[in-house]
Amino acid sequence: MQYAQAHFNWREYVEQQLAERHITFFNPLKKPFLTAVNETASTRNFLMEKLRKKEGQYVYNHMKQIRVHDLNLVDRSDFIIAHLIPNVASWGSAEEIVCANRMKKPIFISISGGCRNVPLWLAGMLPPNYFYDDVHKIVDMIKEIDDNKKELDSDRWRLLDKKYR
Repeated sequence: MQYAQAHFNWREYVEQQLAERHITFFNPLKKPFLTAVNETASTRNFLMEKLRKKEGQYVYNHMKQIRVHDLNLVDRSDFIIAHLIPNVASWGSAEEIVCANRMKKPIFISISGGCRNVPLWLAGMLPPNYFYDDVHKIVDMIKEIDDNKKELDSDRWRLLDKKYR
């Protein structure tokens, strides 16, 4: 998020499209915690200025809280949706994807510019059918899963029995 230009707000699009499905969304830009630390463009600019002034301890203390909250949202999630811009470093998203993968949670990743731009490291982490050309296709897939038209791969993901979902 730090280096991405604000354009298509994919998180709001996904939430709007799936609102009727009774899915609880955890948006890291709208943290649900009582003690959440702000993470806005102005906050990021402020922190970058702190880094320029060599006030790294201040930045660490602030970002440590954001990181803990964001990774806790991964812990609480049943599945993860991410949108990656391959030529833009997205360190938080990368760690969140790695954590979700280690926990065997379903992961849906859209790649800006299409699947032909999947970062090679991620191509070795997840089978190709978990990458999508855009967020719209992820929404369509989640609707198909929710409508029982498609099943998730229970050999790859650790899914709860239907009576616990």
